[in-house]
Parts: sequence; structure tokens; C-alpha cells
Amino acid sequence: MEQKDTITTFQMTLILMMVIGLQNHVIVIRPVIQTAGRDGWMSVLLSTFITLLWGLLLLFIQKGIEQEHLYHWLVKQVGKPFAVIACLSVYVYCVMLAIVTLKETIVWEKITFLQNTPVILPAVVLLALCILAAITSLRTIVIATFFLLFFVVILGFFVATTNLQVKDYSLLLPMLENGYSGVIKGAIYPGAGMGELLILIFLQHKLQNKVRYRTVFWNVVILTILTLGPLIGGIIEFGPTEAGAQRFTAFEEWGLVSLGRYIEHLDFLSIYQWLSGAFIRIAVLILITLEIFPVKKKKVKIFFACFTAVIILILVVYPMPDIIYYKTLKNYILPIALSFSFIFSLTLGCIVIRANVRKKRSISL
Repeated sequence: MEQKDTITTFQMTLILMMVIGLQNHVIVIRPVIQTAGRDGWMSVLLSTFITLLWGLLLLFIQKGIEQEHLYHWLVKQVGKPFAVIACLSVYVYCVMLAIVTLKETIVWEKITFLQNTPVILPAVVLLALCILAAITSLRTIVIATFFLLFFVVILGFFVATTNLQVKDYSLLLPMLENGYSGVIKGAIYPGAGMGELLILIFLQHKLQNKVRYRTVFWNVVILTILTLGPLIGGIIEFGPTEAGAQRFTAFEEWGLVSLGRYIEHLDFLSIYQWLSGAFIRIAVLILITLEIFPVKKKKVKIFFACFTAVIILILVVYPMPDIIYYKTLKNYILPIALSFSFIFSLTLGCIVIRANVRKKRSISL
């Protein structure tokens, strides 16, 4: 990527709406409802509050790094071995998220409209498009995001307003019928998505201006709304028990959409929403794996992107019963993603403090 391949903080917000939006709008809904029940919305608000506080740490880190490439900054501050280990952990983190995204997409496609299609075919097609976008430029992804996101938002408002006739808000009561423990445990899952705001650190060298707290604040607010929408919608349309049993609650809400007596079965529109989100999310995650190490040669980037795609494809098409995969996602992958976000940001924060102390000492001497 050339250095001129930079974007504004507003454009980064659009990307985050698609990248993290798919995670919090679709993937984490079922685990939250299963863990917190009808109080799942409280779990989301709890994760929002914690993320707003954590956002101060992100700004502190970015101010300390001064929009320098993360790898170069780490080499200067803590040496090359630690920098390599840190960036490799980011690589594994992004690959893990890409695997989950593609796996969820393929499982959903297999359940809904591609029952007789070999899993590898849609996986290869989607991955090929994501690689093409990732090796082109971040600006290319931004342009695609702008056009795709517009219709994604329109369709989101459409399904929310059309289903008003079948919503029963009394299903949100009674509150805290099982105490606070479920609410606290349920906050892990939306928190795993909120933790992906680390992308602001991974790609800060691509930003034209520094991130302000208001940018973090509005990103968190938008992501909270994106999470609460299908979560509350699923509970008040199906009830907490049925919503927690559904594999993809957000998609099932599309099955209720009807316009009058003769226009229904509009759930095919959700295909556009999901595939748009999956395309942008996987493309950005692959781009981060290319950007986290300062590789400049185009051929090396293409080879590295293809190598990463092969890893993702092998792990996605590996035959695993969906029930085992889902339990792994709920009990291990999402908690690990949250833990990584916290530990990695805390580590960077400590390095920034150390760098500031050393700078003050050098000035005093």
C-alpha cells in the first residue's frame, strides 16, 4: 500500500459500522440471549459503559504512538523480537475473526438457500473478492463500504418498522428475574465486538487526522444501537426462549416481514445485508494482516494474502458439527477475542507510559 492510501476518521467510522456491525448485529445475538435471557439488553448497555471508559485508553495509546506504524513504533520502544510477537498476535487475532465470519456466513447460506451447494464454492468466491479488495487499497474498501452501507441501513430500518405489528414489549419483563450474574456474563459477547475498536490502532497510520474521543463515543453509540436492534427485536418478536434457540435470530426476524396480505417472504433481502457485511469485514481483516507488518512489495503482499486465505479456507471447510462449532464460538472464541483486546491494549498502554517516562528523563538530563 502506498502512503497516500489514507482515509478520514468519518470514513473509518463507516468501515467500523460494517466490520463490527456484522459481529454485534448477527453473531453475538444468540450467545447474549442464551446467557442473559430477556435481560440481554442490559448486558449490551454494560459493555457500552465499559467500552466508553476503555476508549480513553485507546486515545492515550494513539497519542503516544503519534500515528506511526505500530510495528515501527514497537521496534523503537521495546525491540524487534517483542514487536514481531505482538504483530503476530494481531495477525492470529484477525485471522481468527475472519474464520468466524466466513464460517458463520457459510453455515447461514447452507441452512437457508444453498443446501445442496458444496461449502467450498461460496467460501472460495467470497474469499477471492475479499483478497482482491484487500490488496487494492483501503480507499477502495471505503468506496465499496459507502455504497453498500447505504442500502444496508435502509433495509435495517425497513425490517424494524415493518415488524412493529408483531412486537410485544411485555416480553422484556420482568427485569432481572435471574439476578445480575447473567447480565454480567452476557456482556462478554457484545464486549468482544466492541473490543474490535482496536482497528483504530492497527490502522492509525492510515488516518489523515487523529481520533478524538467524540469519534470513539459515536462509534460506540452506533454499535450499541446495531446490537440492541436485533437483540430486543428477537426477544419481543419470538420471546427469550425461542430467540435463544434460533441459530440466526436477526435473519429469523426477516421471516416475519410482510406488506399486507399478498407481499411476504422478503427474507431474501437479508442476503444483501449479510454478504455486504461479510465482504467488508473479511476484506478489512485481511488488509490488517497485510498492514501489520511493513511489507511494501506488491507481489509479497499478494502471496501473503493468498497464504492467509488458504489458512482461512482450510479451517472453514474443515468438517465440524455445527453444535460443536457454536459451543466453541460461545465458550472460547468470543471470550478469547475480548481478552485479547483488553490485554493487548493494556500492554500498549504500559509501553506508552514507559516511553513517556523515558522521554521526560532524557529532557531533564
